[in-house]
Amino acid sequence: MPLPSVSSACQPTVSPRSESAVRTASAIATGSDVLVIGDSYSTGVGSSSGRHGWAQDLVADRHWDATIDAYPGTGYVDTGRPSTSYYSYEARIERMARRTTPDLVIVQGSQNDWLVDAATLQATVERTLRKVQQQWPNATVIALGPSAPYPRSTANSGISASVAAGAEAVDVPYIDALSDGWFTPSNSRRYVSDDGGHLDDAGYQYLADRVSAALDDLASAPSGDEHCA
Repeated sequence: MPLPSVSSACQPTVSPRSESAVRTASAIATGSDVLVIGDSYSTGVGSSSGRHGWAQDLVADRHWDATIDAYPGTGYVDTGRPSTSYYSYEARIERMARRTTPDLVIVQGSQNDWLVDAATLQATVERTLRKVQQQWPNATVIALGPSAPYPRSTANSGISASVAAGAEAVDVPYIDALSDGWFTPSNSRRYVSDDGGHLDDAGYQYLADRVSAALDDLASAPSGDEHCA
């Protein structure tokens, strides 16, 4: 009986990690220099001290050297102050060029852009993240979408979609707290601050833990490349 033939077709194999994952793993390692650009969630509004949010928790947990540049009321477009662009994410990123050379840049938010139309927000996100890439070409860049306790989170879907689209346009990974259901009607009661729009100490630690896990996932993503014998 003739032996069955063996196909010479290319057989897909998955390499251990993609090039992007390897870079991310290096960028999130202990001792990395990290820059966080964000809004009141990165400032820590709602915490017991009013100055300790998810970013501070994440930096402490992962033992990073970090610069946290965060201002309440700000976003990619909204500056929280009338008639000035000084506090926009893009302007702050430009100023940071003289102060730090990060391994990792996390741009967080922002639900403060809720009055911005989708096209303008997407274009501004794309331009802002491209500025980060050009300014620090060796850094890993991550966009973290808006995250808020329920029911405020239900108003953020349009913002999240625009930030995701802007990030995708420049090949920046997007951590989507909204679509991944980080805050639900049941767990939000445990994490919401007294003002109803921010997180308390436990909520910020929870958010930091979820971001940390998402970063670990990005650092272990398989490449999915095909190789032929």
